[in-house]
Amino acid sequence: MSARRRRVISASRRALAMAALSLTLAAPPSSSAVSADDRLRSLGDEFVARGLDRAPHQATRLGVHDSDRELVPVTQVTLAEDRAWLHDFRARLAALERDDLTSEPAIEYDLLTALAERERLELDVLRPFERDPGAYVPMVAGSIASVMRAGTAPCERARLAARRLAQVPEVLRAARINLRAPPRILTEIAIDEFASTLRFYRETVPALAAGCREARIQADLAQADTTAVRAVEEFLLYLREDLLPASTGALAIGPEACRRLLWTGLLSDVAPVETLLVHEEHALDQRRAELRALPTEAGETGEDRDSIAAAGSEVVRVAPLLERELDRVGEFVRQHDLVTMPPRGTLGFRRAPLLLRGPEAVALEAPGPWETRTLDAWLEFAPPDSSADPEVARTLRRRFGSWDTQLALMHEVVPGRYLRGLVLRSTPSRLRRALQDAWPAHDWGQYCEQMVMDEGYGDRDPRCRRAAASRALRNAGLSWASLALHAGVMSIDQVRRILEERCLLDPEEAARGARWIAANPGSMVYTLGARQLLELRDEARRALGPRFQIKAFNDAVLRLGASPAGLVREGVRMELGIASRDTAVGTGP
Repeated sequence: MSARRRRVISASRRALAMAALSLTLAAPPSSSAVSADDRLRSLGDEFVARGLDRAPHQATRLGVHDSDRELVPVTQVTLAEDRAWLHDFRARLAALERDDLTSEPAIEYDLLTALAERERLELDVLRPFERDPGAYVPMVAGSIASVMRAGTAPCERARLAARRLAQVPEVLRAARINLRAPPRILTEIAIDEFASTLRFYRETVPALAAGCREARIQADLAQADTTAVRAVEEFLLYLREDLLPASTGALAIGPEACRRLLWTGLLSDVAPVETLLVHEEHALDQRRAELRALPTEAGETGEDRDSIAAAGSEVVRVAPLLERELDRVGEFVRQHDLVTMPPRGTLGFRRAPLLLRGPEAVALEAPGPWETRTLDAWLEFAPPDSSADPEVARTLRRRFGSWDTQLALMHEVVPGRYLRGLVLRSTPSRLRRALQDAWPAHDWGQYCEQMVMDEGYGDRDPRCRRAAASRALRNAGLSWASLALHAGVMSIDQVRRILEERCLLDPEEAARGARWIAANPGSMVYTLGARQLLELRDEARRALGPRFQIKAFNDAVLRLGASPAGLVREGVRMELGIASRDTAVGTGP
């Protein structure tokens, strides 16, 4: 066994020991359920430790830093080992009786069951390391960015980055062996992402050396960066000249795999995909009708023009724009008492070092739920002037229009995903924090956009209502198109046309949305989950009548991690005293 492998295993064992200790201290008094609780916690610790062992770059993001120097290449051997281990793990988890567990372990059991099913789907069906060259970007780029953001001294960050950069060639050599006939669209997306990675290596990584005065570390970083640049240049050539012509694989995973994926994201029973497609198309038509019913206002306010002008000029002017808009949203949330606001960490604004995936022009980069070094979070943005293509720049400028920016901030920051992360960090169970973090909470973010609007935000300006309706239409279209694309009902070209013609997106936005859902099949979950949260809110309002308080409801949702929606639904019903109408959570695919 290599020294590097021993260090990674040692790190994961230390993380497991810490988790086990914290959970043992929080264990309930002796009862007939203690043994079942302990077995569940042991399985949960093992699941998390296994993930840290196999993916040190994910451990860094989670907040475990013993293996920050490491990258572990994915090979056919490691994939086979993962399949064998997961088969055994699922059998041991299934042997536990959920009814024997107390309340918190029962929630962790549901989360573990869903995550184990998702991992089985990835290994057997999605096969990202064999079908998607972009699956290696988080390893060779995200892993470097994460240690660069660590709350350590500049020289330590440079040292860690250098160690990981030096291992990039090995990761990409393994990738060439693994990749076989991927879908063409995924190779095209990966080409853009690796080109962005190359710019990241050349422009952002060298800046690390500026803060470190140790010549030896500076030299090591420069050498490792040069090695990584060369490896990515060669990999890009391979993608363009060798893999792209061979990218003949099907993108679709089929209706049954889509249904299983939906269950892992929602933890509630899922209708047949054919039925869901009809419902999702109907929802799109409803959003389109709602948009058409709103008055059309010609022209822009002075505020809108100022916002677009600021976003269209130098990068340093975008951050003040975002901060100003966030202050407006936060003030409304506080004045209307929509949710309990925990102590806020430091939130900064900066240009994204890599391509932003997703349909937004902003994205949250927050510390993991186990992080202790720093609580600083960042709202990253892709400024309009970052594109040499005038049409792309115009599209980006539209995304920085005042109202759309405020809605995006509701989604990503307050009361959206940033606030959810703060609440999740305060969850007593260390295991629960790690498990729940696997759900990115975009369903909560979409819910927050609609909830804040329903509470009266922007009522005095029809432009705000139109912006919200346009975003709701876009989200409905992306949800329907994602399900149809991965079920095999639509092609990528059909998806682009639908996003243009029925969701009223411009060609650049439609293409960006189509590429995002192609590379992120889990995106089909987000709008469905948001809709279930909105339905739960309306159910609580009907059941409680004058006793209903939006703050109490939102706080209850956040305490349950904000997603998956099926788990949240039953927990909120119990906390608010609403009679349940169905089973606790979906019984599984």
